[in-house]
Amino acid sequence: MILSDIFKSRLKLIGIVLLFVMPVVYAWYLVFFTNYKMHTKGVEHGLLISPIIQVGDFELFEPISHEKYQLIGKWTLVSFVENKCEKACEFQLYELRQIWLALGKDGNKIQRLAIVKEKNLISSEQIKLSQGHLFLKDDKDLKDRLNSRIKSYPAFDSESIYLIDPYGNLMMQYKKGTNPSGIIKDLERLIRISK
Repeated sequence: MILSDIFKSRLKLIGIVLLFVMPVVYAWYLVFFTNYKMHTKGVEHGLLISPIIQVGDFELFEPISHEKYQLIGKWTLVSFVENKCEKACEFQLYELRQIWLALGKDGNKIQRLAIVKEKNLISSEQIKLSQGHLFLKDDKDLKDRLNSRIKSYPAFDSESIYLIDPYGNLMMQYKKGTNPSGIIKDLERLIRISK
């Protein structure tokens, strides 16, 4: 009788220990010995560029105030103007401005860069409407160097929005049609983590 009570108590103790140890052992097994969730999407809303592409530093300017800026030092949202800037292009510039405004006090940690293939593809009215969008100097050599680095990404798409980190690394792509609130959440998370 006493022996069976001791045995039952020990079984209960072993059961409680197993209840806490087995999930840890199972998680360890899944992570190190299976491809569990290998290709699932994380919390980011864009596509992580892996490996990252080192873009480097470039001098940028704001065409209305003529102030100069550096690519390195801020998170940079990059858009491309490959053809005449019409409705879709204008909407993308507007969307980037709205993302920047939605970040509020963190907006000073973000800059927006439009890479325009040729000067005549975007009008001065469109530049004024973009409010604070930065551009590369009208230097073909400079544009070619930056374009070749960004376009070295195998899945490059000129209609996508790209994110360059404050160290000059191309790290994320947002395909056309990505919900702007997702981009805002990603930027808020990145700014919070990088503090």
